[in-house]
Amino acid sequence: MQTLPWPLGRRHLDEALSALRGGALVVYPTETVYGIGVVLSAGDAGIARVRDAKDSRRPRPYLVLVHSPEAAFDLWSHVPPVARVLALAAWPGPLTLVGPARDGLPAALLSQVETDDGPVASVAVRVPGDPALRQLLGRLGEPLLSTSANVAGSPPPVRGADVDLDSLQPDLFFEAEACPGGEPSTLMDVIVDPPRILRQGAWRPTLVPEGPSSPEETA
Repeated sequence: MQTLPWPLGRRHLDEALSALRGGALVVYPTETVYGIGVVLSAGDAGIARVRDAKDSRRPRPYLVLVHSPEAAFDLWSHVPPVARVLALAAWPGPLTLVGPARDGLPAALLSQVETDDGPVASVAVRVPGDPALRQLLGRLGEPLLSTSANVAGSPPPVRGADVDLDSLQPDLFFEAEACPGGEPSTLMDVIVDPPRILRQGAWRPTLVPEGPSSPEETA
């Protein structure tokens, strides 16, 4: 395992980009909690590796982190108008939006939202609030899979010292003293109208109804 100090300096940024583009499994801080993931181009095999690292016993849809709203919405088949309003209000920041997935995404990444017109394949996206993480994502040029960096059943780690590296076995660890937020992102479904909160987290909107809880593990 390679450990790099966070935020990354110029030399370490190039090392990190090389490793990530090679399919490295990485544990990294966000403005909410520590995350674990791989680049989206690692596909179903990369997602399976994340699931194995977390010892998840059942399939779970994970979110992806991107550097901009445009990059987020590029992963959807269409963008509901309310999503643009929420993105303007909350991004960059701890709000994850669940929208209609475009064709061609890894099947293991997708979830499903039930609507009056039938089930809709969905994918969850977020523009993180940490500027160093957005810089990494911008240079990377593709989304990064994200889920909390904990073994299933354990609490999401906030401090670098609390990450169970022996169990997760990442290739790359970005070491920071602590994540500033300590609370996972709010998860909101914008496929339905009106949008609904699937999990209340660090971002607290107003006048949005709460929906049933979601199985998604997100950072």
